[in-house]
This record gives sequence, C-alpha cells and structure tokens, in this order.
Amino acid sequence: MPATALKIGTLDDYLDRICEEIQLRQTQFITAVRRYTAVGKQLTERESPLERLSPAVFPQGSMLQRTTIRPMRLSKQVVPYDIDTVCRCDFDPYSKTSQSLYGSVLARLVANVDFQKRIEEAKKELGTSGKCIRLAYTDDDFYLDVVPTCKDPSDAEGIRLYMCNPDRWTSFAKPIETWRRTDPFRFAAWLQVRCEVGHRLVEKRAVASVAPVPPQEEADVKAPLRRVVQLLKRVRDVEFLGDKCRPTSIMLTTLAGRHYRGEESIADGLETVVNGIASQINASRPGRIAVPNPADELAPHDGGVEDLAGPLDAAAYDKFCKMMEKMQRALAAARSALGVPKLYPVLAQTFGEGIVKRAFNSAEEEVKKASAGGLLGASVAGSQIHVLTEPKAHAGVQPVRGNDFHRDN
Repeated sequence: MPATALKIGTLDDYLDRICEEIQLRQTQFITAVRRYTAVGKQLTERESPLERLSPAVFPQGSMLQRTTIRPMRLSKQVVPYDIDTVCRCDFDPYSKTSQSLYGSVLARLVANVDFQKRIEEAKKELGTSGKCIRLAYTDDDFYLDVVPTCKDPSDAEGIRLYMCNPDRWTSFAKPIETWRRTDPFRFAAWLQVRCEVGHRLVEKRAVASVAPVPPQEEADVKAPLRRVVQLLKRVRDVEFLGDKCRPTSIMLTTLAGRHYRGEESIADGLETVVNGIASQINASRPGRIAVPNPADELAPHDGGVEDLAGPLDAAAYDKFCKMMEKMQRALAAARSALGVPKLYPVLAQTFGEGIVKRAFNSAEEEVKKASAGGLLGASVAGSQIHVLTEPKAHAGVQPVRGNDFHRDN
C-alpha cells in the first residue's frame, strides 16, 4: 500500500466530503429498506387476494440507481427522501384499465392497519396523484411510493412496464389508453454503463418476488458519476426549495450521464457536466433543451421518446437555466479560491451552510488525528496536505511533525 493515502483540502476532497454528508445515514438506509421489505411482504403474501396477479416488487428510481440523498431541512421547508417501489402484476392492459389494478393494489395495502394510516397521512399532507400509492412517514422525512404496473406486451424482452395514467381514467375508448409506459430497469442499466464508460450494456430480468434494494455505497467508493448526480440533486433541492415544479431527478441524472466523460475526479466530472449542460442550454436558445429518456432510445416503441424536460413550466425552466449558470460561476470561483476562507463561502452558498460546515469540520478533524498519530505529510513542491498510511516519505511527500506544521519557515 502506498504511503500517501489521502490528499486533504483539495476541491475534490471537499466535494467528496459533501457527498458523504448528503448521503443517507446508515440508520436511514436500514429503516428505508425495512419499510420497503414490509410493504413488499404485504403485497406478495401467499393466499392473499392479490396472489392471483403474481405480484413482484422491485425498487426503482434513486435507490436502484444508488443516487439517493438525505432529507434537507431549511427553515420550515423539508425535502424528504423516498423509495420508489414497483409492484409488477400479471395483468392484461388491453382488456383491463390501470384504475382496476390501482384499486387492487391499494386494497391489499389498506388491509394492513399501519399502511392504511400511512396512506391517509400521505393524502392529507401531499394529496394523491393516482400514479402511485404513497405511504408517509413524516416523523422521519420519508415516504414510500408504490407504483402498480404490468408488463408491456410489446416488449419482447419483458423489461418495459405499463403504469397508471389517471388523466385518462374518465376519458378513454379502450383500456390500453389508461396506461403509460415506464422503463426504470433499462434506465438504471443505462446509468450503470455511463458510470463505466466503455463497457457493454447488460440487462438482467429481475425474478425475485421482492427484489433487494442495492446496498448502500460509501461516498468515497461510489462511482464519480453517481456522486455528480447527488451533488446536482442537492443544488436542485436548495434552489427549488418549496417549488412544486422543478427538475426531476431522472432529468438531472440523464443530463449528467449524457455529458459525463469518464472523469475520475469528482470536481472534473462535475465541471464537465455543468459546462456541458450550460452549453446545451445556450445552443438551444431561444428555444428549450430536450432531454430524451435513454430507456426509450434503447428500446424504441410506438409511443415515441419521452422528453424529460417537457414537464417544466416556463418559470421552472428559466430557474433551471439560471441554476446551471450559477453552478458554472461557483465552480470557477472554487477552482481559483486559495485557502479555506475563500473556498468555504463559495461551497456553502452552492450546497448549503450546514452540509459544507460539517464537511470542512471533518477535514479539520482528520488533519488533527493524522498529526497526533504522526501520519501528517506535506508535498515537497507546494502546500498540499496529505494523510499517510505510514510515517515515511513517499512520492514527493514528507512527513511533518504536528508542532512544526504551521511554523514559519
């Protein structure tokens, strides 16, 4: 193992620490998985009224993509975290409406007294969309969405799904018109490929009744693209706090994946993505950017390609464009900032004061611990601080004694 284990105080280091701070705490992750598993057990229990539909339960969205971030509180505003859960049933969308499946899944959930309470709580706090059944755990800033689905018969691979389209529940000529396509598993596979630029796409069909949630990754081993996505989502939550119309996570993830070029450095990757999105915005003016859903491009169908930026209204789109310009300026300022006093306010304004304060405090504590253990080092050419794995010189880095580190030369 090399003697130089970690550089402290670089932009990469602080962005990594910010990612660590915005990631779910282990207790939050475990709690979310436990609730997901309980809901899955209720839906897939044998000899229940739903058993005839052979339900299978899978995570989708941020949990499947491993880009979930922890809930954020600013003043009285809260941005919660969630698990999007697919309940896939054997159901014929050409002969039965999505409203019928929605009712069957809902009836099975409310048969559990606790789940019924959670569903009523969600309706009271957030209303209902008909696309999913939401269970609220407001004390933990957490909710769980159950999306009733069935397979899209036109997909020979059996991957793409149909989900409820409540807008058509009262105005349809044929049952199939009450459904809309969704393809969360192909999207997750596409993101994985973008994380491993140059690798082939491999899709696997899930076969378990209740598929496990992917394990929580430590921020420092998470693929750089996933960390870039987490940072973008954090900035979105800060900039759009309290707004009902805002860029969706799948939109931000798609943009990040399209503009990412395989950078190992999180700062370089974030800068590449932000500059790429800003250039795309400028090239589209006076019009708007389109963000095609990669899953629709991977497996074309007669419904066309979904534009993930389409749902943004004019005000939200303008705010999104300004957010990207603001991030460009912040990254440029962070690159040129010399020392903590100049870098701290730039990052705090971008990602939030509390998160950045904890990130900087963790760096300071690591330096103190390394100094006390004789594992603090400094680069011979420059002022870069290192934490060593052993107290000896290595690759241009010299150990320094803690009481000498800040002494004038």
